[in-house]
Amino acid sequence: MQEKVYHTSFEQEEKYWWYIGRNVIIRSFLEKFCKLEKGSTVLDIGCGTGGFAASISQKYIPFCLDTSQIALEYCKKRGIKNVFNSTIEDFELPDSKINALTLLDVIEHIENDFSVIKNAHRILDERGWLIVTVPAYSWLWSKHDELVMHERRYARKQLSDLLKSAGFQVEYSSYFNFFLFLPAVLKRFYNEHFVKEVDLESVEKVPEFLNKVFKNIFAFESKILQKIKLPFGLSIIAIARKI
Repeated sequence: MQEKVYHTSFEQEEKYWWYIGRNVIIRSFLEKFCKLEKGSTVLDIGCGTGGFAASISQKYIPFCLDTSQIALEYCKKRGIKNVFNSTIEDFELPDSKINALTLLDVIEHIENDFSVIKNAHRILDERGWLIVTVPAYSWLWSKHDELVMHERRYARKQLSDLLKSAGFQVEYSSYFNFFLFLPAVLKRFYNEHFVKEVDLESVEKVPEFLNKVFKNIFAFESKILQKIKLPFGLSIIAIARKI
């Protein structure tokens, strides 16, 4: 990713609605679906500036892996000790077993997404859990995807097939960021046709009151996703197990 994206992420991860809502959803799956015990090791691949890893550090032992030294320096500022500057292909297993592994909005940045998932399978402990999130729908491709250097967007079946082909058993998959889908699509249409590229930011600014509203709406999906699969949304989440 472009360097400015890391700086923006570090500034926004603990207060911007999208980061907070997504982290609430992922934590709820780790706790209620995967049923990870306290002290379990969770490897966050493509960890960025460590916002998610920091958010689980009270209950689990986070490991952070990224190819950006800038990102890892930010992880250290958050107090995360286990940081690794490496690709997943070259990553050497630490002494600890990896009970769960997260790829949160990562594989869409990588040309060979199968290689990433296959190496995730290699790294995980037997019967370990994998949580993947990706942006949904190729037809939603926009200037924002180019800014954050995406290679693709996904359909739900496409992601499930990818995980199965790498040796995982898909336990759950669903679209999410459902309730904000329509306003987000309209906003992207506006950006595509009326906003100059130089005006775009990796994190779009919203007024504080809207940020709070969006955060509550998005985080609320953590309760719904435990019970039903949503028919569409801006993103996709898949929970898989190593077999």
